Amino acid sequence: MKAADLELRPATLEDAGFAADLHTAVRPDEPEDPAQYAHFWAHPDSNRVVERFIGEVRGERVAFAAHRHTKWEHTTERFGNVGGELLPAWRTADRLDALVAAMEELARADGTERFTSWAWEDDELKLGVLQARGYNEERRERFWELDLVAKREQLARTADESRARMREQGIEVLTIDRVADPEKWQKLWRVSEEAEQDVPTTVPYVETTFEDFMKWTASPGIHHDRMWIAREGERILGISVLSYPGRGFVQTSWTAMARAARGKGIARALKHETVMQAIALGVDKVRTDNDSTNAPILHLNEQMGYRRRPDMIQLMRSAV
Repeated sequence: MKAADLELRPATLEDAGFAADLHTAVRPDEPEDPAQYAHFWAHPDSNRVVERFIGEVRGERVAFAAHRHTKWEHTTERFGNVGGELLPAWRTADRLDALVAAMEELARADGTERFTSWAWEDDELKLGVLQARGYNEERRERFWELDLVAKREQLARTADESRARMREQGIEVLTIDRVADPEKWQKLWRVSEEAEQDVPTTVPYVETTFEDFMKWTASPGIHHDRMWIAREGERILGISVLSYPGRGFVQTSWTAMARAARGKGIARALKHETVMQAIALGVDKVRTDNDSTNAPILHLNEQMGYRRRPDMIQLMRSAV
């Protein structure tokens, strides 16, 4: 398959490291971990279809492109994500446009009815390409960074206050590796799924299988002795976990509360335990991101002292 002067071929697992390196080169302040790419390429989500491609010029790898969508049997709305990227020396509007066009063609042939793509708000080149193709802004993902050195005293104080509040309510906060309950992973999966259904989104959410959830818990950067949960008796109420990648910033991998447990300060307590543990491990800053309309978690981030970074914009257009 051709895209401008690029030859596209199907990507293999051996290309995962190149894809991580490419995205890191384009956005050095957003480094990607090759080990994480390799894990998720090798253990795909069972509810989704993904096709990945490498763009080459005279045998040299210079680009990456992909399209993905939920398996149609799981949804009545046929959204498909399309996108592509090139090494900085090869990154031009014509080539980006050609990569997106190639992925649109494949996605349309596969039954996609509405295209979605993502770009950083300060990436004028990619935004311009997508807008010229008829894409319009749909949603934003808000990104944050917390300086653990500057905010250490404040975080320690609030962590102590949250611990006291949890004790008053009879809620235990601990890491998952210390829980002996043989059903803990199933319980945690159910809490996560309940919370995921309440995250604002345009593309309909499709439930993650238990098997896919366990793939995530086994991914690089996730440590069970750094996965914080709250529970009342044998009932799990919430989770917050930081990912520690081999390359890149420590960041929130997931925070979720059971609906019945919200409003008790549990999310605050869990997020503070994760950052206090990060401080003890010598981490100087952590990052997180959330949908820009998810008011409760945005408010908590602001209270903890997180500072805004550039947003990512989700853009959409009809495939017709």
